[in-house]
Amino acid sequence: MEQEFLMKIANEINRQIRCGVTVDVIMSWGVSKRIATVYQDRATLALRVSGVLHKGWVYVSLDEGRDCYVITLLSADKSKVIKVRDEVYCEEPGSVIDNLVERKEGWTKYV
Repeated sequence: MEQEFLMKIANEINRQIRCGVTVDVIMSWGVSKRIATVYQDRATLALRVSGVLHKGWVYVSLDEGRDCYVITLLSADKSKVIKVRDEVYCEEPGSVIDNLVERKEGWTKYV
């Protein structure tokens, strides 16, 4: 894949993540790296995170055929797939990542 295409897709993924959640939510994930890459033949934004529920990598990959994203959690050394969520649509990546990395669905601010 061409680097220019990868950067375009990674920037769009990043924009859609930011549209779905606030900056303080994204900061709570402890993102230390953002990398445009290819994962399983898909343009991907890789985030190194250190959240409450997950410490390691979050790969957000564009599934062009289905016009949605696949979100994959990987261990810190990238050797183990922890969880995969597919069919994540453009308005959902921020909240899906937050539920996988920082807070469980159903938690309130008091739990």
